[in-house]
Amino acid sequence: MTIGLTTPHKIKDMVELYSSKNKPSYPDFLKKIMNWGTLPYQGKYRSIAIYEFPDDKLYEAIIALTRRYNFYASEGDFTFEIIPLMSEGDAMKVALGK
Repeated sequence: MTIGLTTPHKIKDMVELYSSKNKPSYPDFLKKIMNWGTLPYQGKYRSIAIYEFPDDKLYEAIIALTRRYNFYASEGDFTFEIIPLMSEGDAMKVALGK
């Protein structure tokens, strides 16, 4: 999951970047499943996206997402967070070291 944040006065610039043809591409194995936008929350718009990729491609997926979101951050008023999500059962396995 990714969460991007930008201020309302920069939303037009972010839409232009999002629509840009020269943004870094995603690898074939990385698929965007859902994408949401929010009304301003604590003074910023949020973009929340869910991606899917094979378990053995975690490192490559994070690198690809970081490249794309750093492109958006080049606008100077965009911050982001990448949060790996997994099923509750898988999270328990990781927590227990299994």
